[in-house]
Amino acid sequence: MKIGRTLAGVALVVIVCGASRTETSLPARAETSLPAQPQGVPWPTAEWPQGRPDADPAALTRATEEIFSATGRGGLPDTRALLAVQGGRLVLERYAQGFGPDSRFRSWSMAKSVTQALVGILVREGRLSLDAPAPVPAWQSAGDPRAALTLRHLLTMTSGLDNADGGESAGSFVARLLFGDLSADSAAGAAQVALVYAPGTHWAYSTATTQIVSGIVARKVGGGRDGVRDFLARELATPLGARSLLVEFDAAGTPLGGGYVFATARDWARLGTLYLRDGIWNGARVLPDGWVEFSRTVAPASNNGVYGAHFWVNGDPTEEQFRPLRQGLEAFEMSGNGGQFVVIVPDRDLVVVRLGEMQRVTWSQLGDELSDLVAAFPARAAAAQP
Repeated sequence: MKIGRTLAGVALVVIVCGASRTETSLPARAETSLPAQPQGVPWPTAEWPQGRPDADPAALTRATEEIFSATGRGGLPDTRALLAVQGGRLVLERYAQGFGPDSRFRSWSMAKSVTQALVGILVREGRLSLDAPAPVPAWQSAGDPRAALTLRHLLTMTSGLDNADGGESAGSFVARLLFGDLSADSAAGAAQVALVYAPGTHWAYSTATTQIVSGIVARKVGGGRDGVRDFLARELATPLGARSLLVEFDAAGTPLGGGYVFATARDWARLGTLYLRDGIWNGARVLPDGWVEFSRTVAPASNNGVYGAHFWVNGDPTEEQFRPLRQGLEAFEMSGNGGQFVVIVPDRDLVVVRLGEMQRVTWSQLGDELSDLVAAFPARAAAAQP
């Protein structure tokens, strides 16, 4: 059901970046289970345990060289960091010259998945609910149709709000939000728009929607910037040992959870491992039971085939979408502009991190090259038993 004018076209822009679902439960378990940390492999809270890859050596070498082959300005490879974690062990790590394990890399839209993790923690604590009305002050007036929006709608990008990213021009909504007239208070600017589709029926990629969620997180945590930093450190970064994790804020004190989180490649791998391990870290539940299934379940909207809950899913894209990896690979991922990737592959017990730029390489190239790298590792059913 369409309510108003058509949303601007969905695109991977400046910062890459059906029926309504009403039940309050998280999704049932997927057919392919999420693997547990293997016995005898320590959690990488302090240091990453290392090992040799169980992979086709020639295919792995070939894929790695291809990923580093595109060279941009200054002769530097577009890929600045590449990591693979298999079975909880770091089995591949390579950096471009001038970068290393201590280098912090920007997230661009991978930040959306970090924001989603903070929401999950608040849901686990009982401080937020997926299916209660989203606590946004601007929507609370009597008769405001936006009062029906929930965190589920926001996290799955099916809110129906007229705030899709909308293109690469300086006048696009995302450009205004991050660099223009809406940037001083990004959460308020993102929330001021009208509904143009019934909630839950239409998918549209929107950094503004994540900024609305970031505002919800900040208000729920309290304490301004310091409160958000303390919550991030106490509930997520410190338990995982991801001590490089850093978030930026707008002038109003809202975390820029749609695109401005920084971390080392190893800490991005820690975040990926948290989701591969079903939200559990070293025996303690960080994310609520079922949260990762929610993350990797394609949201029910007629024009969506590859987006879950602030994560991309390697499904069947609709006309305005793209397939993250080659067909047949089971994976879900964090993804951001410039080719930032944390790819999570449950049936291979694998996390792949690629960070850098896209001065010469293209999205389709990167997708193919990362698919080749993932395919070099055997699926668990075919892997040799120890």
